[in-house]
Amino acid sequence: MSKAENVIAAQPRSEFGDNASRRLRKSGFIPAVIYSRGQESVAVALKTEEWQVAYAKKASLYTITLEGKEIPAIVKEVQFNHLKNYVYHVDFQAVDMSAEIHANVKLHAFGDCYGASHGGVLEQEVHELPVSCTPDALPDMIKVDVTNLKVGDALTVADLVLPAGVKVRGLDATEIVFHVVLPTEDTVSEEGSAEPEAINEKKAEARAAEKAKK
Repeated sequence: MSKAENVIAAQPRSEFGDNASRRLRKSGFIPAVIYSRGQESVAVALKTEEWQVAYAKKASLYTITLEGKEIPAIVKEVQFNHLKNYVYHVDFQAVDMSAEIHANVKLHAFGDCYGASHGGVLEQEVHELPVSCTPDALPDMIKVDVTNLKVGDALTVADLVLPAGVKVRGLDATEIVFHVVLPTEDTVSEEGSAEPEAINEKKAEARAAEKAKK
């Protein structure tokens, strides 16, 4: 991944609070914070359109330009307003390009799975892989070829082909990532096959049980 493809310009931010953030968003910017180990965090503003273009690439590493400096960083958290469908805050973690970092990388299956085409169901048990590597080796995603998986076959952590310099952390090598199983009642959504009245009744019971715990 080229850092030049994931550059985000930022400008210092000196006003804080909900009202200041609303004004910032109305003017076409998103409030953000850059955290650095051993240093004070830096409040910045990002152009909304520029952030949307960069984030759509689902990159793992970004270069933030701020007052003539280039800050390599990974995204810690993106806070969404799901009702109105917009981003209202972004947290970055600045990284040392020479030091190893821990991050989670999404796993993406590709290929026409043989077992899924012959009566089976491809199931993914691990969606994000915890890894350690230097920032420049951090992949945007890890693609897993499931083409040859037959019914009853599985791919484990040990079977994954990782990019150079990337190591899995915290998972056993025998842990299943993808496998193909025969369809059962468990693979069909209970809510999808239930009557609406039954669904509402289950939800009402769940709410009542939750209240009883409080």
